[in-house]
Amino acid sequence: MATIANPAQTQGVYVNVPMVDWSLFRELIKKFGWKAETREQLLDRFVGSRPTTPEISEEEIMDEVRAVRYAK
Repeated sequence: MATIANPAQTQGVYVNVPMVDWSLFRELIKKFGWKAETREQLLDRFVGSRPTTPEISEEEIMDEVRAVRYAK
């Protein structure tokens, strides 16, 4: 089975596959050692990677906006 030696040399693509062909396509992905995830899985992974507490509060953001907007 082939494996991806260097992840930096990969290209991400989005492919629409008919549901009737999905099992065949998934089998090919497995045989080539590729990684596949659905759009929902990709979104879940992204959301899970985000910090749970913001680095700056909403009030601090508004203070910055006011400082720029009303600066003389």
